[in-house]
Amino acid sequence: MLPTSFKRAVRLILRNCWESAAYHLLKTRVDIRTLHHVVFVCKGNICRSVFAEYYLKHQVPDRGLIIESCGLDVDQGILSPPMAVHIAKEFELDLERHRSKVFTSCNMHNADLILPMEFRQYLRLLSIFPEKRQNIRLLRDFAPWPDRVFCNIDDPYGTGENEFRRCFRLLQRAINGLRHYLPTEEVDKPDRHCQNRIK
Repeated sequence: MLPTSFKRAVRLILRNCWESAAYHLLKTRVDIRTLHHVVFVCKGNICRSVFAEYYLKHQVPDRGLIIESCGLDVDQGILSPPMAVHIAKEFELDLERHRSKVFTSCNMHNADLILPMEFRQYLRLLSIFPEKRQNIRLLRDFAPWPDRVFCNIDDPYGTGENEFRRCFRLLQRAINGLRHYLPTEEVDKPDRHCQNRIK
């Protein structure tokens, strides 16, 4: 009998292959002239999106950016699981004070870039905010090659320490790529705004 971890890995690979192909056909070009408001989105806002929020804030302090995170299926005010808190400390991040937020708690309509973790979340955000189509991209798009061959950053919730560490390292690489599109100075200095185009 095949181990559960192997079955899960095969299932995720097959799903990623199909959804990555669909995403690359569906996604549109995002043209960012002034980027000052970023929202990370996942399912429950207790692992992936909160790590992304705290990591980006840690990397670009004092730039005046608005950086938020939220979930699409959230029990409001839930703590991050102990495993997420533990592994995040390896990245010098403290998630102990975080409380989960539903997406309606974020100012999605004014966000310059909305970054879900999975293709299904991408589709759901398009259906909720069709007018924001040009502002929604999967976070893994910003990861270096070959990390961005697949489109999803899979949920580590309910898995072990190694899966959390692998997920957070992938998030780290994707956010480091995203930083190239952020302004190098405070956003209230318009002549310094990032003018890069995301293809």
